Amino acid sequence: MTATNGSLALQIRQALDEALAQGRPAPGRPTLVRLTGATDHAVRKVLAELAPEDTSPGASANQPQPVNDTTSTAGGLLVAWAGFVFGSIMSIAANVLSTWLPAQHQPTDWSPGLAPQIGAAVWPIGLLLSIEVLSRVPWPHGWFWVLARFGGIGVVALGSAIISYGHLRDVLIAWHYEPLAAAVGPLVLDGLMVISGFALLAISRSKPAAAPT
Repeated sequence: MTATNGSLALQIRQALDEALAQGRPAPGRPTLVRLTGATDHAVRKVLAELAPEDTSPGASANQPQPVNDTTSTAGGLLVAWAGFVFGSIMSIAANVLSTWLPAQHQPTDWSPGLAPQIGAAVWPIGLLLSIEVLSRVPWPHGWFWVLARFGGIGVVALGSAIISYGHLRDVLIAWHYEPLAAAVGPLVLDGLMVISGFALLAISRSKPAAAPT
C-alpha cells in the first residue's frame, strides 16, 4: 500500500472495524466516500489494496472474523424447541404412565380411568406454565410484584415439580432402575423442559429490533 493512501486506508479500516464490532454490515463505497471525503476512485483503490490483507493468514489471525449470527441463532432455536417439546411430552407421558403402575396388582381388564390420567398430566403442565409465566411476563418493579412473582408462582412451580418428580421416580423404580438413577432421572427430564423454555426466552430477547425504514 502506498504512503499517500495510508491515512485514507486507516479511516476506511476504522469504519470497517466499527461496523464489525457493532454487528452492522460493512459500509459500501458511497458511505465510505461520504465518511472520508475522498473520491470514489481513491476509496475503490484502497478497498482493492485492503482485500488481500484481510484474506492473508496473518491478517485472519489478528483480525476478528464475522460470525454468522443468523445461522447460529437458527440452530440454537431449533435445538431449544426440540428440547422444550421433547421434555414436555415425555414429562406429561411419564406422569400419565404412573397412574398405570397398580395394573400389575389388578385384574386384566383394569384401567386407572380417564380422570386420574388427566389429573396426573396437570402437574407437569402446571410446572411448564408457571415457568413460562415466571420468565416471559414483563413484571413491574416493586416489592408487591416480586412477592407475586416468586411467592405465588414460585409455590405453584415448586409444588408441581415435587409431585411430577414423585410420579416420574415411581415409574423408574417400577422399571427396576437403580435408586440413584431413579432419583436423578426426573430432574433430567423436567430440567430439560425448564432450561429449554428459558433458552427460547433468551433467544427471543436477543433478536435485534428491526431497523426503521
